[in-house]
Amino acid sequence: MWTLIVSSLGFGVVLASIIAVAAMGFTVQLGLTNVLNLSYGAVMTVGAFVAYLAVSFKLNAWLAMVLGGLAGSLLTLVLGSGVFKMFARRGAHLFEMVMVTLGLSLIIEYAVQAISRDNIYQFVVLQSSSIVVGPIIISVTQLVLIGVALAIFAALEVLLRLTKLGKALRAMAVDPSLARSCGIRTGQIVTITWLLTGFLCGIAGVIYVINSQSVDYYTGQLFLPLVIAAAILGGVGSPAGAFVAALIMGIVTQVVSALGGSAYSTVAGFGILVVVLLSRPSSVTGTSAGAAQLTL
Repeated sequence: MWTLIVSSLGFGVVLASIIAVAAMGFTVQLGLTNVLNLSYGAVMTVGAFVAYLAVSFKLNAWLAMVLGGLAGSLLTLVLGSGVFKMFARRGAHLFEMVMVTLGLSLIIEYAVQAISRDNIYQFVVLQSSSIVVGPIIISVTQLVLIGVALAIFAALEVLLRLTKLGKALRAMAVDPSLARSCGIRTGQIVTITWLLTGFLCGIAGVIYVINSQSVDYYTGQLFLPLVIAAAILGGVGSPAGAFVAALIMGIVTQVVSALGGSAYSTVAGFGILVVVLLSRPSSVTGTSAGAAQLTL
């Protein structure tokens, strides 16, 4: 049994790295705009398909990953600065905006389904040999994906803590009105947030399909619950918290899957989330004064 548990740790860390990239983007987006964006998974799918098409045209896999991220940025900007902002101006509040994002998610999802003809496409890139460390078996590609997640986390932390842009982002997340009165160009900051978080969303979609080696219209939506759970578990607006929470979610789900079957893995992840919500119900929306208002 111990051998099985230890062997599942490697898969858990790989899964955690994928969750972390997506959850860091989701938590920054939610922390600043207060939009619980259920179309985030659909954007992941679009990023993954753009990367698949790029590879189909014989482009380098790493360039395909960047293109997937850029596609996520562009689509998120269109949704955020276009659709979300329009509904906010018409008086939509937090719950109404969740319904808007859900509707957009379905539109994007079924559009991709229609274009892809409901097929599952193989995405076999960056194939490599496996490394065996005791009972843990992990491929070089998976190690690279873990490295990508760590690099993104480090870059995001530097951006948020050591740059003027990062300070502006954190100020707006705490109190948008006060930030505006201090001379921060809040409109530009929101636009940058859509671009940044959309890029992370697209990258996460590409990383996910590189690891799973397949892509279809439901790819991102299938993965979204774990992303939301990690973002809330780590604390809204905290990339570091999302990273740690993703590690917990990844390891727990894979250990439970190894012991009891894959059907129980997602249940275990949401079990952790339920415990957190019962003990910290304010973790969904945060506790700051600006957390109750849409910032668009």
